[in-house]
Amino acid sequence: MDHDPHGEFTGRNILYQAHSAEETARQFGRPVGEVRASLLRAEAILLDARAARPRPRVDDKILTAWNGLMISAFALGGAVLEEPRYAAAARRAAEFLLSRMVRPATGILLHRYRNGDAAVPGFLDDYALLAQGLLDLYETQFDIAHLDAAARLTEKQIELFEDPDGGAFFSAAPNPELVVRVKEDYDGAEPCGNSVAARNLLRLARMMNRAEFRESAERTLAAFASRLAAAPAALPQMLAACDFLLREPQEVVLVGERGAPDTAALARILHARFAPSRVVLLVDSPETRRKLAAGIPAIRSMEKIGGRASAYVCRGYACQLPVFEPEKLAALIQ
Repeated sequence: MDHDPHGEFTGRNILYQAHSAEETARQFGRPVGEVRASLLRAEAILLDARAARPRPRVDDKILTAWNGLMISAFALGGAVLEEPRYAAAARRAAEFLLSRMVRPATGILLHRYRNGDAAVPGFLDDYALLAQGLLDLYETQFDIAHLDAAARLTEKQIELFEDPDGGAFFSAAPNPELVVRVKEDYDGAEPCGNSVAARNLLRLARMMNRAEFRESAERTLAAFASRLAAAPAALPQMLAACDFLLREPQEVVLVGERGAPDTAALARILHARFAPSRVVLLVDSPETRRKLAAGIPAIRSMEKIGGRASAYVCRGYACQLPVFEPEKLAALIQ
């Protein structure tokens, strides 16, 4: 060992392959086949010795928050890279979590699953990261059930975790055994629940035109204003939420059949351009039109142009003339 800061390997050997079989054969003047056979025998002896030791424990539990992050990655990756395997993985994970990790009677989200057992009431991170995953999944695959589920989780999150007086969200729900309830304010290896929750609320407020979601997000950002001013690098995801709020993001409404080639061509233009200050909706049936128009009345009159899937690019729900050519949509969203 060149450097052993913890003194773990003093007087011990760390085995590794320093040279190729060909180099070793040249060094010792032996045939390459003989050297390879000798290495294989040595590996078998080492494997037998290792097999006699206690095996390391395997952590095979499923955590809701981490899977929420994974759903976002696979949903966005599947859309940007046009990789159906990634898209399918995101969809399967979301279906698993929504069917196994949500208590139907109460809407409570659970934290972990293992060997058929779902348990432990979820924390803020579980709600926020799964809701984010569902929003990313909706904006890439356009199943309105995912948008509805994200809204329900966010409503429950507000009910369980929001501080109605000081703003922002506690990490855990009320519990008499807790000495103190904390509000996370650091985006580390994982973004903290408050940062993700703030941006989720702003996205949902735009997608559903719900003022209470925007107000909750604004209370959250106000609660962390001094932290953002003093140490902005500690909360990059919350800064992204601030950016979303201040930019007056675009709303893009597609009208067409989900999965149809003309709809996919328009969606491909959107997915090819990184635009964090934008929300995307799809009207693909009378049911989705009714649901979306309940929040955004202008959607009632949005139709295909000439029988082709069309895109309406809006800001503050004031829309430009619709287009059906992908190149024209690209120009509008620059």
